[in-house]
Amino acid sequence: MSLVTQPFTSNYSIKILIDLLKSAESGKTTLLEQIRLLYKHNYTEMEFVHRKSFIYNNILTSIRKLIIRMQDTETPFENPDNIQYADRIMNEEDTQYACFTAEVYEAIQQVWHDQAVQKIYERRSEINLNDSSKYFLENLASINKLDYTPTPRDLIMSYVPTVGVQNVIFSADDHVFQLFDIGGQRIDRRKWATMYDGISAIFFCIAISEYDQKMDDDPEMVRNRLQDALALLEKISNEPKFQHTPLLLFLNEMDVFQEKLPLLPLGDHWPDYKGSFDALKFIEDLVHKATSGRDSSLIHIYRTCMIDTDAMKKILEKAFHAILKAT
Repeated sequence: MSLVTQPFTSNYSIKILIDLLKSAESGKTTLLEQIRLLYKHNYTEMEFVHRKSFIYNNILTSIRKLIIRMQDTETPFENPDNIQYADRIMNEEDTQYACFTAEVYEAIQQVWHDQAVQKIYERRSEINLNDSSKYFLENLASINKLDYTPTPRDLIMSYVPTVGVQNVIFSADDHVFQLFDIGGQRIDRRKWATMYDGISAIFFCIAISEYDQKMDDDPEMVRNRLQDALALLEKISNEPKFQHTPLLLFLNEMDVFQEKLPLLPLGDHWPDYKGSFDALKFIEDLVHKATSGRDSSLIHIYRTCMIDTDAMKKILEKAFHAILKAT
């Protein structure tokens, strides 16, 4: 969740509640990274060091998840020699603060390029593997250097969960915005109440590609991520304090959604979908149902791929324009 405060005069401001109040992988973090990139909010040296560490750890975690899935499904490597490389990866230290040793680097490269591992990756949603994993594994050669500095693209692709409150200030269209990014995990939902007063607009992100995935914070892994997002959307939509508040919905991960449908049919996870009409329309109908109690003029829906900077620039311009028009 984030607050954006936009002063028009010394005593007037607009507050925007951003965004998904559920799991941390809806696209909220990427949305904020895009805003920082597009509106020239520079990173500090400490942020770069912190982000580098997260990138290395995400690479290690991703390749380990694939290896564990290979083991759990008793899937053999196409190249039997990669068994020893997999063992080396699993024996590496859990926390990675800098680039990998030459030995570990070679092990990751060999395992990642094994065709059996690639087939496991195609069904990555079954192990809740972050969609940016491929990007970093494919670019490991340029990342695994002592003088590595994350590029703007790396920052967009990297997933760093929000902990506590992050404050970002930037200007757009001759106005100053202030974002207070609050962790989206379920444990932080108790913080909503302190942010309710004076909200003028809401951004809400839904990762529609998660139609087949379960919540990570659910001990029994029975709650569907998309169902959880829709339930929260309905709750926010029906919140009395937001009755007249514009709601801007980002249906995110359009690219992953289209990629997954042939492999993991929507109807296998949503029985109400009979395959007789467009899958995306089915999802949008669910969104409209969740917001059915609101004035339709207060709802704006955007189909997004948050990692596409050019597309997000246009979408954010439309979103900010809609907010300014409504206020």
